Amino acid sequence: MNRTKQEKIRLGLLFLSVILFFVVIVARLAEIQLGRNDAYRQLVDKQTSSRITIPAERGVIYDRTGRLVAKNIFRQSLYAYPIDAKELDSAGRYLERWYGLKPGTAIDKYRLTPKKFRWIERQIDDASVARIRADAPPGLYLRPESRREYPFGGVGKQIIGYTDIDNKGQSAFELVQDSLMTGKNGWASVNHDGLRNTYTVNEEALVKPTPGTSLVLTIDWRLQEIVEEELSKAVGQYNASSGMAAFMDSRTGDILAMAHFDPLDSNTDKPTKLRAIADQFEPGSVFKAFTVAACLQAGVVNFDELVDCGNGQWKMGRHTLHDDKKHGLLTFREIVELSSNVGVAKWAWRVPTDDLFAMYQNFGFGKKAGCGLPGEAGGALSKPDRWSEYTIAAMAMGHSVAVTPLQMAAAFSAIANGGEMLKPRLVLGTVDNGGFVRETGGRKVLRRAFRSEIADSLRALLRGVVENGTAKDSVTSKLVAIAGKTGTAEIPDPEHRTYFKNKFMASFGGFFPYESPVVAGIVVLRECHPITYGGLTSGPTFRRIAERYAVLNPDIFASPDRELYAQDNGSARTVKVPDLVGSSMTKAAIHAVRRGMELRASAAEGTVAWQFPPPDRQSITGQPEVVLAVVNSSSGSAVMPDLSGLSLRQASALLFRAGIKCTVRGTGVVVSQSIAPGLSIQRGLECRLECGDRRKEG
Repeated sequence: MNRTKQEKIRLGLLFLSVILFFVVIVARLAEIQLGRNDAYRQLVDKQTSSRITIPAERGVIYDRTGRLVAKNIFRQSLYAYPIDAKELDSAGRYLERWYGLKPGTAIDKYRLTPKKFRWIERQIDDASVARIRADAPPGLYLRPESRREYPFGGVGKQIIGYTDIDNKGQSAFELVQDSLMTGKNGWASVNHDGLRNTYTVNEEALVKPTPGTSLVLTIDWRLQEIVEEELSKAVGQYNASSGMAAFMDSRTGDILAMAHFDPLDSNTDKPTKLRAIADQFEPGSVFKAFTVAACLQAGVVNFDELVDCGNGQWKMGRHTLHDDKKHGLLTFREIVELSSNVGVAKWAWRVPTDDLFAMYQNFGFGKKAGCGLPGEAGGALSKPDRWSEYTIAAMAMGHSVAVTPLQMAAAFSAIANGGEMLKPRLVLGTVDNGGFVRETGGRKVLRRAFRSEIADSLRALLRGVVENGTAKDSVTSKLVAIAGKTGTAEIPDPEHRTYFKNKFMASFGGFFPYESPVVAGIVVLRECHPITYGGLTSGPTFRRIAERYAVLNPDIFASPDRELYAQDNGSARTVKVPDLVGSSMTKAAIHAVRRGMELRASAAEGTVAWQFPPPDRQSITGQPEVVLAVVNSSSGSAVMPDLSGLSLRQASALLFRAGIKCTVRGTGVVVSQSIAPGLSIQRGLECRLECGDRRKEG
C-alpha cells in the first residue's frame, strides 16, 4: 500500500516519539540506578527496615546462702509506631475497640503521631498478648520487657529497695548498684514487607545485649525473715510505736539482717529508707558497755572496790543523776549487772576525758558505719572541749550521744570478737559468667577498739547482765548462751530542750553464743507501754531471734549445756563425747559404758550414721544422752530415732546432720515428730517437731 507523503511524515514522527520515549525512560532508569543509587537505597532501607532495641537483663541478687531474692521475669508491652496517616488511623480505631474508648479519642489520649514511639500499655498479661498478636494492625507492636520480682515478697525489701517499670533502681541496694546491675542494651535491624509485617532479622546488624552483673549479699534471708517477724510481734506485744534491729557476723563484719517495723508505714512495697541505718536515737544504758570498755582499758577498775551509788541519787551541781532502783555500795561487776547510772558515771569520771572520747570513737560512734546504702546517718558525738562534768556522766550512761542500730551492732561485734572494729559489709561478691562467686573486698579491720587482754573481762561482765542482772529473767536461754546489755532511755523533747518523762527507747544489744561469739546485734523498740524496760521488751525479742537462728544453725551455735560452766559443786565429771560414726552398735555401746554415757539409738543393730552431740564435745557424765541414727545392715538405710524428750537443740542438730529439714511448733522439749521413730529416712525430707513443757509430759 502506497502511503502519501503526509502519512509517511506522521509515521516517522510517531516512530521518533516512541524512540525518544524509551530513550528518556532508559536515561531516567540509568540516572536512578547509577546516579542516585545510594540515595534511593537509603530510602528503601528506611521504609522496609527499622532498628529495635534488645533490652539487657538486669543482674539478679542472691543472699549469702544462695537464695535468689531478686530476679527478673519477662512480659510483653504494647507500643505504637505508625509510619503514616493510614497506620495512625487504623491504630487509633483498634485501640478504641480494645480499651472501650469513645470513637476518635485514642489518638489524642495516647498522643499518637506518625514515626513517633509511644507506649500504650506496659507488662500485659499473656491472654491479651495472644489476642493482640492475632489482630493488631500495622503501627501497633509488642516488645518483651523484664520486670523485677522478689520471691520473698516484702522480706528484706528495706535493704534491697525496688525498681520502676523501666527496671531502674529507685531506692536502697537497687539504687546504689543500679549502674552495675543494669547492663548494656543491644539492638537488631529488622526488615518489613509492604504490609509492615516483620519477615527477617539482619544478623549482621545484631548487637547482643550485655547482661548486668549479679550480686551476692551478706544478708542471711532466714535471719532477715526471723528479725522482721519478731520485730512485728514485739511492736504488737509491747504496744510499741515502732521497732528497729541490726545483726552482724562478729567474725567478719558481714551484715546478716537489718530491719524496721512501723505499723503506720503505708509504703512497705516501695520503701524509701531503712531506719536501722537512717534513724538516730539516744541509746541509754545499753551504751554503758562501751563506757565499761573505757574503764577497763584505762586500768582504773578495782573489781573488789565498793562504790557508793547514793541510794539511787547523785547530785552534780544543778543536775541530779538518778537510778531506777535505790542502790548503796556496789562492786564494779554489780554496777554493770544492775545497770546503775550513778555507779557507771562515778567510774567514768576516773577515766581521762580524752581516753573516754577516744574509746567512743574507736567503737565508731560519731561517724557513718559505711555499709554502702543511701541515707545512712553518722550519729552524734560531741568533742571533749564541749563536755561538762555532767556531760561525762550523761554520756557514760548513754545520753548526750546519738547512734544508729547498725553502729551499735558493729560496736558489739568488736566486743564479741575481742576488740577488732570491722567495716560492715553488705556485698559478699559478684557472680561471673560461669556462675562462680567472686568475693569483693573481704574482711576489713578498721582499727582495734580496745586491747585484747580486756576482752574476756568485758564479755564476762556482759554475760553477767544476762545471768545475774537486768536481763536475767527475760534473756536467759536454754538453747543458746547470750551476753549483752539492756537499755531504757528517755526520749528527748527538742521543743522544750528536755526529756519526755513517759516516752522511752527500750533496747538490748549483745552477741551469741557467749562461749564463741558468731552474731552480734541490737533490738530497739520505741515507746513501749505499759512495760518500758529494755530488759523486759527488747531483751526477750533479742532472745527469740537468737534461739530461732540457733535452731537453724545447730553446728554453729551448739554450746555446752549450762551445767558445764555453772556447777554448784565439784562432783560432776566432764568427758569428751566419742566419735561413734561408722561404729557398730556393739562398739558404740562399749564406748558409752566406758565413759558412763547413755545411748539413744534408732535401731538396736547396725552401723552408726550420725550422732549428737558431735565428737569431742565436752559433756557431763550421763547427760546429755548421745543420740544415734543407725543404718540397718539389711536395708542399708538409716531410720528415724525417737526424739521425744530431747531438747530442741539436740533434736534439730541431729536432723540437720541427717540432712533433714526441721520445722518447729512450740518451745521446750520434743513432744511429737511427724516422721515416726523407726521409719527410713533420707536427705531432703522435712520433719515437723511439736514441742512443749517437759513437766506436762505423761
